[in-house]
Amino acid sequence: MAGQLKAPVLGLYGGEDPSIPLDQVEKVKAAFKGKKAEFFIYPAGHGFSCWDRGSYDAPSAALAHGRSLEFLARNLY
Repeated sequence: MAGQLKAPVLGLYGGEDPSIPLDQVEKVKAAFKGKKAEFFIYPAGHGFSCWDRGSYDAPSAALAHGRSLEFLARNLY
């Protein structure tokens, strides 16, 4: 499926997320190799950008937010 995707992809992952192990993130990254895809792993857990969770990580959330805005600015047309 990743091979058929034409839209740009942004992946933002918590490196300490037990729900999405890093080996699975690496498989996703490999599936999108050669495509217009960016992936970032933050030193945080699941839901790191949701301020209503105990796992909220402000520095990671701020960086992910900024990267998301940059990604959208580059890819929306």
